[in-house]
Amino acid sequence: MIIDGHAHAFGDFGKTKILIPLMDKLGVDKVVLCPGGTDPNFEFTVPKIAYKKSSMNPFFHILGNIFFLRPGHKKMPAPNNEHVFSMVQEYPNRLLQYFWIDPNAPNLITILEENYEKMSFAGIKLHQCMMKFSNKDVGMKIISQFATEKNIPIFIHLYNFKEARRFVNLAREFPKTNYIVAHMMGFETIAKKGNDLKNIYFDISTYFIISEKRIHLAMDKFGEDKVLLGTDSPIGDRCLELNMRKIQKMDITQNQKRKILGENLANLLG
Repeated sequence: MIIDGHAHAFGDFGKTKILIPLMDKLGVDKVVLCPGGTDPNFEFTVPKIAYKKSSMNPFFHILGNIFFLRPGHKKMPAPNNEHVFSMVQEYPNRLLQYFWIDPNAPNLITILEENYEKMSFAGIKLHQCMMKFSNKDVGMKIISQFATEKNIPIFIHLYNFKEARRFVNLAREFPKTNYIVAHMMGFETIAKKGNDLKNIYFDISTYFIISEKRIHLAMDKFGEDKVLLGTDSPIGDRCLELNMRKIQKMDITQNQKRKILGENLANLLG
């Protein structure tokens, strides 16, 4: 089974008439969709970024957060969870939904409960660059407890090294909650402070920023069951195809490849 565990419902990935044929062509069984940071009908130009050492430097990733994606840098439209839900309703056996929410939203638990009852989403999406919050906030404890009760993971894009340390504390406080770290952001800090934790998983998107070396490090530090295929599509040219190809060409066992390409996430999501 092949599952893209991180994509966004805009551009070509916001239209089932384009996305489903692409999945069929590449042999992808399922795609997990989050709302995009833009209107799903926005005419998106896919950037072509080279796979090279400078783009794969993990410290540059954090600097990119701080200088280009810092909270309040630009106003993000309200996440279009309804659009993702409509796509999942159309292809429930091929598409899965992560519900994007602001941990500081008023009536947080009510929003989660009402939307879960309606959408039965597969996970919760959080982004510290697009919405200003800290992993020590009360809202994160509410979301973590909710995710534990519903047995769904929390998928989070971390902002900086301080928030990576706070994230480890949160994961330690809620050992029955599963967390997926987008883009392996802050991995080195997490590995140093929390490599004993069993409830942390790592998304290896986007193709051009995650090196094979870091994938090996994640496997060595946390285990082969904790690494998940993701692409951040449609951001980046042919990221789904190229990230699959990267895993298939890596010097690891066929069983490890199967786990990363889909089995790990299938087990996590039940």
